[in-house]
Parts: sequence; C-alpha cells; structure tokens
Amino acid sequence: MKKINALVTSVGGIVAQGIIKSLKYHNKYQNNTGHRYEIVGTDINYEAAGLYRVHKFSLVTKPSDRNYLKTILELCIKNKIHVLFIGSDVELPILCKYREKIENITGAKVITSRENVVDMCRDKYLTYQFLEKNNLNAIPTCLPDDMDLFLKEEKFPLVVKPREGFGSKLFQLVSNHDELDFAIRSIENANWKPMIQKYLKNDSKEYTTGITVDKDGRKVMSSITMRKVLKHGQTYKAFIDYFPQVKKICNRIASSLDTEGPINIQSRIDTDDKKVKIIEINSRFSASCPMRTVAGINEPDIITRNVLFNEKIKIEKYRPLICMRYWNETYVDKEKLDKVKSKKSTINKLNSEIFDYF
Repeated sequence: MKKINALVTSVGGIVAQGIIKSLKYHNKYQNNTGHRYEIVGTDINYEAAGLYRVHKFSLVTKPSDRNYLKTILELCIKNKIHVLFIGSDVELPILCKYREKIENITGAKVITSRENVVDMCRDKYLTYQFLEKNNLNAIPTCLPDDMDLFLKEEKFPLVVKPREGFGSKLFQLVSNHDELDFAIRSIENANWKPMIQKYLKNDSKEYTTGITVDKDGRKVMSSITMRKVLKHGQTYKAFIDYFPQVKKICNRIASSLDTEGPINIQSRIDTDDKKVKIIEINSRFSASCPMRTVAGINEPDIITRNVLFNEKIKIEKYRPLICMRYWNETYVDKEKLDKVKSKKSTINKLNSEIFDYF
C-alpha cells in the first residue's frame, strides 16, 4: 500500500481539522484504494487540538515571520511530504505565491488554486466584479464612495462587511443611515476596506457548494451542495442533497475561474427574483468538507489522487444526509506534553484522547 505523506498547516483551526478528518476517514473507511495518509500537522503554539490528532507535528512561526517559508520547506524535505494542504486563510496567499518554489525544492504538491484566483477570492469586491462581468448572479454591491446612488435602488436592511475579511468578522446588518455609517467606520478603524451589499432575507435558503477541479483546470471532478444553518458564522447544521439550481450556477463559476484545486462557493436564494446569488467564493477547502466526505465526496483525497497519480476522476452521485454538529473535547496528558516541550525537537508526536460519552 502506498503511503502518502501529507502536511496540513494551521491545525488549530476548523478548516485544517476538516482536512485531517477527511484524510483519516480515508485511512479508516476507504483503505481498499491502495494508499493511506501519514499526516504531519503544524501550528504556531502547543494549544492547537489538531497537533494531537495527527501522526506527527511541528510548531512553526507566524506566516508574517521571515523564516516561515524556510521552516515549511525544511519540514517538507525532512518528512518527504507528497502533498501540502493549506489550513488557514492567512497562510493561503503566501503558500500560493511560493507554490512553484516549494514544489521545485521539495517535490511536494501544494494544493491550492492559481494565485490570481486566490487574490480575487480574498477580495470580495473583486469577486463581485468578476461575477458581474461574467453574468454569474452577483449580489448588488457598492463601495462607500458610491453609496448615495446605491441607496436609491436598494433599501434597508443592508449588509456591510470587509472586502478582505473571513469568518464573518465585522459582518454587520444595518437598518438605517446611522448604523451604516458606524459599520463603515468600524471596518475602516480595523484597517480593512468596507463594502455594502443588498441583504438577502431568507436565512433558511443559504447554501455552500464544494467543488474540485482537476490539475489542468479543465474539468469539474466533483460538486456537492448542502443547505446550511449557521451559528457564529459557521455551519451548525447541514442538509446534504441534490440542489440542481444551486449546483448549476456554482459549476459554471468553477469552470469560468480557469483554475484548479478546491473551490467553495457560498450562495443564497434571493426572495425578490428567486435566483441563486453568490455571497462569496473561497479558493480553498471548506470547514464542512468532512460532511461531504461522509456523503461520498472526499475532496482532499480526490485532489490528491488527481495530482499525484494523474487519476481522471468524475463523481456525480453522493448520499443525501442531515448533519448536526456538536461540541467535543480532546485531552492531552500534561506531563507528556511538558516532556515534548522540553525536548524542543522540530518534529514531535503525542496523541490526545477522545472519550465516547455522548
């Protein structure tokens, strides 16, 4: 059986943990495929749950540190990494930018979209312009300088959010001019750039679609949509099913992007015209990717098989499911962790415990 050495970054976060869950799901439930994953995790401190759910781990500096890239290169070489999964929005632009360098020096394949797509998706106003230009169901949007004209066509409540934000940070629903001005100032005070959007009212009609595109950027290998219920900006409940209206427009977007790798598209039904409108595009895996894995679409494994083994993959069927998330805990023995810290080794191993009490 082939062993695939996979590096997953930022394993304290839910995106990386979703990737880890999918890779470990493959090892446990899909082990008749001829390959398994050996997972190395990274994070910036020891208080990251994912460090103790992988096979080996290493602490790294913050992505803004000048030694960050050097550390990633050394880890890939030392652990003979085959695929590198990016687990956070902060690391995404850096590792994408140096993708070719990482691959040439280490031989590891960096799982990411193309740099121009990453840059566009990280700026929600550029995303809006792309959608509008290509007639791909954009939500009416403006910048503060164009607010007066925008308000003649759109009514309160409105959405105000940062162009470069993620995880619903500083997302605000405003009901009047005073709240609008306050929301804009709050975002600007955080040194971000605000944008204003029409509010799509029906919270029960929000969807997330996970798509994988082959390494040549030509074919959609998988596409799966779930209707979601949010709590604190994250998917709390998910209804995985076939939503043809949503899936159709999202597949069109993925094909129009001219990129490869994972794409995650957030959308909502506009009650005014009954059309699917695109909230945002993320050029990465979603935190909900393990839900898709259980339904039959293991996105990290699909992309790995395509980039490493040149498999031509097309998966159209999956299992409709209802997913209800809940909190869980993982425990690390303090004495064992203290010993790991005292060694100051670049590569460590320590398993945590999960108890079956729910």
